[in-house]
Amino acid sequence: MAFGPSVRWTAFQRRCAAGMVVAVAVLAVAAAPVVWAGSQDAPGGRGWWPEVCGVALLAAVGASLPLRREVSGAGYAASCLALAVLLVLALGTVFATAQASHAVRDRQHEPPSVTATVTNCRTTGRTLNDEGGGHATYGCVYHWSADGREFSEDRPTGEVYPDGHEARVWLDGGRMVTGRPSVLAIPLWIAAALAGLLGTVRFAVALAWKAREEGLFG
Repeated sequence: MAFGPSVRWTAFQRRCAAGMVVAVAVLAVAAAPVVWAGSQDAPGGRGWWPEVCGVALLAAVGASLPLRREVSGAGYAASCLALAVLLVLALGTVFATAQASHAVRDRQHEPPSVTATVTNCRTTGRTLNDEGGGHATYGCVYHWSADGREFSEDRPTGEVYPDGHEARVWLDGGRMVTGRPSVLAIPLWIAAALAGLLGTVRFAVALAWKAREEGLFG
């Protein structure tokens, strides 16, 4: 927070500040299933959570408006940015936790693999770097069969293969993945989740202390 010690908050403004904190917390909780489902490439699992996110966001903005009248534009913007950073940290922790969970499941129960035939390999574009250089990107159509049914999917590849090239792919639920689940992904995502959790808690404590120092709470 960046309001300044000279601000004298009314009881109504204090209640608005508390309401804003609750709304941001609800937004984080509601957005967590959306982030989790999106990280697992399962858009159908989001349910009605996006609507809750929208309502919570509007409530947070509405509760912050009475506070805006007492502070400078820069102070208000800095406070909103701080809350946005906290939200990103929290949801980043959810994303990393979801990836760690998925990596553990993959290693414990490795998806079945099948042989796929690739066709229609071509250059799909070019990736640029900071020096203005880059490399070409490629894609192929993968064809495979499972449970007596034929499937095909266009996926990026590392190179252009000739038609009829055979590759091993893994079937993870309704998805086809071209790379075997890596055991290294487990500690990396767990470390990212723990770092995100620590950062979220420390940043939340710092914001709470600052808000109390400014007289908004307590």
